[in-house]
Amino acid sequence: MTDRQLLRLLKKDPERGLRKVLDLYGGAIKIICGNILRDCASEDVEEAAADALVAIWRAADRFQEDRGTSFKSYCYGITRKTALTRRKKLLEKGELIPLQEDLLSAKGTEGDLSAELGQREEEIILHETIDVLGEPERSVFILRYFYFFRVKEIASRLELTDKKVENCLYRGKQKLRAALMKRGIER
Repeated sequence: MTDRQLLRLLKKDPERGLRKVLDLYGGAIKIICGNILRDCASEDVEEAAADALVAIWRAADRFQEDRGTSFKSYCYGITRKTALTRRKKLLEKGELIPLQEDLLSAKGTEGDLSAELGQREEEIILHETIDVLGEPERSVFILRYFYFFRVKEIASRLELTDKKVENCLYRGKQKLRAALMKRGIER
């Protein structure tokens, strides 16, 4: 099913559309929520995944195919933001310890159009940079910053040493920083 077909289905028949999103991306949505909320109750993880599906449905009208991002990536971005928001709320209640790295979370304030546009530009650059990374850097970067796997989990999954994973993350961040700076965005 193409992105365009899935978007039409979400608009025309939200219930079937969400079932299809769940079929296609549900496993990854649960993994993202589970990794971001790994030290939370299972109910928090399940609620974050459900909230992400609702947010995906609500945001379907705002998806722009011409921005260079697939709908799948768009859904995963919404999922990350939803899970990080839930984590932030739990932190404010004093129920959790902060995540050490939050590189890809939203930094601008909601409602600030210039910050939102800047963030979208950064997302496009991020996706373009990740697309040109070689292996295993690409897989390591995606597993760490999109799925929030720990270094040891990535090393085990990709059959690499912890040090190799750390080096791949370092090189990936350097390439991303260079791509951002090349386009006039400093971090």
